[in-house]
Amino acid sequence: MAGRQLRIAQVIMFAQAVASLGIWVVQVLTISDRLGHGQDVDGSVWLVIVVNPLIAILVALAAGLLTRRSWARGLALCMETVGAVSAVVSVTTGYYQAVVAILLAIGVMVLVASGTRRSAQAA
Repeated sequence: MAGRQLRIAQVIMFAQAVASLGIWVVQVLTISDRLGHGQDVDGSVWLVIVVNPLIAILVALAAGLLTRRSWARGLALCMETVGAVSAVVSVTTGYYQAVVAILLAIGVMVLVASGTRRSAQAA
């Protein structure tokens, strides 16, 4: 049962990583368009452009190693926390669809935590 929970978490995390990279591409295109029209781009936007693909890579790494390396579970919990906090910020700035990201992050954290407990009890 614990393996199944971790595999479900893996699938969700891979989907999150792909979605995050998709959003990153849209952000890059938006910035390019703004710069092409002579508009300013805030410093915080540049930070997001650098950090977003890093987060996606770390989520994918954690997902890929979730069932094989115990440290990947800690990385998964950490990255899901980062994602949930980021989504809360998005919701508070008016992007209410980010509530879905919060729910997914909580779901993955529950799956990983319970999968970790069950595998430890079985050992």
